[in-house]
Amino acid sequence: MPIWRVGKSGFRFNAMHSFPNDGGYDRNPHGHDYELTILVEGTRAAGEMLLDTRELKALVDEHVIAALDHRDLNQVLPDPSTEALAEWIWQRLRPRISAHVRLGIHLWETRTTSVEFWGD
Repeated sequence: MPIWRVGKSGFRFNAMHSFPNDGGYDRNPHGHDYELTILVEGTRAAGEMLLDTRELKALVDEHVIAALDHRDLNQVLPDPSTEALAEWIWQRLRPRISAHVRLGIHLWETRTTSVEFWGD
């Protein structure tokens, strides 16, 4: 059976973080313009959508963007790394997306640095 992967990108938020124990410049508070793509993977019946991306936009706006935009990530997560942030986003969305699809998060911290997280 074919596997489909659908993505919805263009989600953006601005946030800051710092790593006080870092020996370099990341120890200082600094901000990023994050960009987020939500991916789903699964099978589908003919004529059905794997996921309605219009519903996905509303979920991401309410449960991710509203919680992170213009925030200090050190106050939201114990580990404000990009990896931990991608997992945090996944955990916020997983219960709200149909269990028949696999959920992936692709999060860009900068133009050249990103992480992809698929959970279980």
